[in-house]
Amino acid sequence: MNRSFFSLVWLSALAVLIATSAAQAQTGLFQRLSERSQPQPMLATPESPVVQTGGIVDPMVKQASGCCGLSAFHNGSGFASRGGSCGDGRCGNGGGGNCGEYGCIPGRRPCHGGCDDDSWFGRVFGCILREICCPDPCYEPRWIAEANAAFFQISPRPVTQTRLRWDAGFRLGRPDTAEFFWAKIGGKGPKVNTPFLHYNDLTLTQEIAAKGASVVIEIPYRTVDPNVGPGGSGMGDMSIGAKSVLLDSELLLASMQITTFVPTGNFTSGTGTGHVSIEPALLTALKLAPTTYAQSELALWIPIGGTNGHAGTVFHYHASLNHNLYQYGNVFGIIGTLELNGYNFRGSFTNFPGGAVIGAGGRNYVNAGPGVRVHICDHFDFGVGMAFGFDRNHGPGHLYRTEMRVRY
Repeated sequence: MNRSFFSLVWLSALAVLIATSAAQAQTGLFQRLSERSQPQPMLATPESPVVQTGGIVDPMVKQASGCCGLSAFHNGSGFASRGGSCGDGRCGNGGGGNCGEYGCIPGRRPCHGGCDDDSWFGRVFGCILREICCPDPCYEPRWIAEANAAFFQISPRPVTQTRLRWDAGFRLGRPDTAEFFWAKIGGKGPKVNTPFLHYNDLTLTQEIAAKGASVVIEIPYRTVDPNVGPGGSGMGDMSIGAKSVLLDSELLLASMQITTFVPTGNFTSGTGTGHVSIEPALLTALKLAPTTYAQSELALWIPIGGTNGHAGTVFHYHASLNHNLYQYGNVFGIIGTLELNGYNFRGSFTNFPGGAVIGAGGRNYVNAGPGVRVHICDHFDFGVGMAFGFDRNHGPGHLYRTEMRVRY
């Protein structure tokens, strides 16, 4: 009897276990069938450009019109193309040939024309237009040493940096021309006329940048040594400027800077001009090759409150060819520069030895010379630039500039 009782208990437990397992299996099957019966999200395709979620059409999500899509395509010449840039800005594993006729950017209309023009000038002009109208979405603005290496012009890239500069100028002729360097001799300026002078400027510059713009403050200390008459030394004219980017692309960087010169120097001893002046300037850096840039500046110096009939505007222009001579990884490099600087004067100057005031009448001064700059990473650089005058009148016979820059 005991044996029959235990057999009955064992059979009952087995029946309960089988019934429970069958119920769980049936529940899981019903749940999976229920999930399969629900509508699934659909991705947008060229045939179905509107995203559908849960059977509901979202009218706010549409496929971009006139777009080539994210995948590479053939530009008709057998080459895959992805971008709309004429520079070197390729994204990820995109194909080559960013200047093809059918190049386009996802979300934009294709950008036609430009890089495939028949003439050299047409290709250059077309590429610049493409950089303005169809910028490369992969390009990220950054400091490029070769694009900001010139010594005798303002760097186009706004950046937070501290600069220490020393200028040594020799045989600067007619120093009061247009009151650009000196105030009028015998007027506000020094009383003794001189045909030329030597000078030294030690200038501390602080630039503070944010979001494509910067504020620049310069404080100079000047010593002058005239060929005739006493010398002088002291603080020069301080300047405050504001710089802003106009166009920032891989091919071309263009900025505008407006500088105000404050007469903090002693004009009677020749360390200042004795009047306020302003100077708007256009600054550019054009990429010619992966490590070669053409840097330029066009500026107009305008005196305010200078000696009537003597002070005059000075239009000055600068061009520099900057090339990377040596590069060690991305931590050390040497850049060579070849610069040309020109000045066109209005106003008047004091002649020597008679002291007659002669109209400058558009007289020019031009100098040129080489330079070399060493940069460490993107944070520090130093170098020396030289400029030799073609004419010693209205400018130094030779000028040596040494500077050090630290960026943060």
